[in-house]
Amino acid sequence: MPSPRKKTCRICLDDDFEVDQMLSVALCGHQFCVECMKQYVEAMLLEGRVPRCPHYQCESKPTLRSFASLLTPKLKKMWEQKIQEGSIPVLDRVYCPNATCSALMSVSELSKSTNGDMVCCFKCSKPFCVNCKVPWHNNMSCGDYKRLGPNPTTNDMMLKALANQMMWRQCGKCQHMIERVAGCNRVTCSFIFKSILATNSIHVSMRGVCLVNQRSSLP
Repeated sequence: MPSPRKKTCRICLDDDFEVDQMLSVALCGHQFCVECMKQYVEAMLLEGRVPRCPHYQCESKPTLRSFASLLTPKLKKMWEQKIQEGSIPVLDRVYCPNATCSALMSVSELSKSTNGDMVCCFKCSKPFCVNCKVPWHNNMSCGDYKRLGPNPTTNDMMLKALANQMMWRQCGKCQHMIERVAGCNRVTCSFIFKSILATNSIHVSMRGVCLVNQRSSLP
């Protein structure tokens, strides 16, 4: 039998702990040894969950303040972030797309400070699109950005922005940019034009910019 002065850890079941070697969850009073509780809290945080009392079927949640002495600065920051996440509904969460920041924010709170899609991260101050959840795509609509496909490069975005400014259009077939300098409003994809020249199947102009029978038109 353990000494009346000794305490039993409900995780490792060791019954030879002194009072100062134990930690108690304030809301329920369940006690555990410092080492077991330290390992448990760390495991829960690394799994992306907020720690709760490890006693069977107990739903009490220990406070960060009461366990702060057990945590490394990194784990403490993770716990604080989990508390913040829990205060924001899932569909209202947005993370800063800046890879060196990734701060968590509320879409509804950000929307109060702007009338458009461009918002600034409250932590790093970098602008980003709250709709696309990417760094701000200057001189480009959300629709244009999404048409660039997943993970567009900086050059892709610069070209699209320049095309919008110069009123260029993009061929739906070969994706090349086209500038209208003269002639009618319809153009034919150069890829199709070259195929037609090879087969000699229909009449084309000498300059190759307009076809009598249009095969591929730009909007």
